[in-house]
Amino acid sequence: MGIDLLWTGWPDAMLYLHGYEITWHRPSRQPRTGTAIHVDHDRQILLGAEDAVFSAATDRRPLSGSSEREFAETIAAILKGERWLTPGTVVGLELRRYLPTPMMARALETALASAGAKVVDGTDVIGRVRAIKSEAEIETFEHAARIADIGMRAVAEAIVPGTTSAELFAAAYSAMAKVGGEVAAIPQAVQPGRPRTTHLLPSRRQIQAGESFAFDLAGVYKRYHANLDRTFICGEPDRELARIHKAAMGALNVLCETAKAGARVSTVNRALREYYKEMDVWKHHIEPLGYELGAALPPDWCGDFWFYVSNDHDDGRVFEANMVTNYENRFRRDDPAAPFDLVVHTRDTVVYGPTGARILSAIPCDLIVVG
Repeated sequence: MGIDLLWTGWPDAMLYLHGYEITWHRPSRQPRTGTAIHVDHDRQILLGAEDAVFSAATDRRPLSGSSEREFAETIAAILKGERWLTPGTVVGLELRRYLPTPMMARALETALASAGAKVVDGTDVIGRVRAIKSEAEIETFEHAARIADIGMRAVAEAIVPGTTSAELFAAAYSAMAKVGGEVAAIPQAVQPGRPRTTHLLPSRRQIQAGESFAFDLAGVYKRYHANLDRTFICGEPDRELARIHKAAMGALNVLCETAKAGARVSTVNRALREYYKEMDVWKHHIEPLGYELGAALPPDWCGDFWFYVSNDHDDGRVFEANMVTNYENRFRRDDPAAPFDLVVHTRDTVVYGPTGARILSAIPCDLIVVG
């Protein structure tokens, strides 16, 4: 990409680069914490951080000012003082991240351009580096997955009709915390029979007898997230629910066999689509997909690499060894005459290797019948 200097204010990037881990980056009050990285230097400069919080970036500088313009000019002055910012320097800003805010990004771009720099979009730089995990990272995912399994078993033990989404959330994350689990970057829980959504906050809403629902969580260890989702039903399952769920389970075998390192994403998508159609469940799909997992801070645990099974376009992308994603079986049969829709959701954390993919959870991808 030809970038000389990268400025990142993305919390997940700073966590990944040097371990800076806080929950609040002033997203609504002039965010100014960031890290500068230069192509010719191993040193990282961390600016505007809380001094008490650990970081492996030993060059830490305070920032002064009371407005976005003043913060941006201070950043530019520090970088000019290091001779990292000179006329003609190509500076990458992460223009497709949620931080810095548009006002701060605009001020930074102005200050950098005033110093003679050429500002370009550098969003993909850290994303590409993070996509391929080291063996130590894979081991961390495996530990996070064991924590996730403990959380899901706690959900199964807690469910009876009338249990609230908030109570299940508390049961899962309490169980995981007791074995070293950390706070997940997305505080969601139950995906209900109705409304048709997968992203509700935990609430006082009660699980009903006869309602199929999914519970989506992440086991977290050293901030690495292992995603896990299983479908439950309180009572005897509908035959069609069981049939759809059995077909969804089989898709994991297709994924593991076809998604080898070097396999084209389009080839894997096609194999999964053909399987779902053969099993006569594709008509019920609500976009099965996968996305990269990694070290994450609130408000998101989703990485940059995504694939959608319905996408039949060959964009040339391939799965690579030591990539880690989740995979989401997502099906729903709508029936206005029934008290609930039939929900079939599963999510698993997947590691890709030379001979195929493997699922990290030890909990079978079965429909779980309770209460």
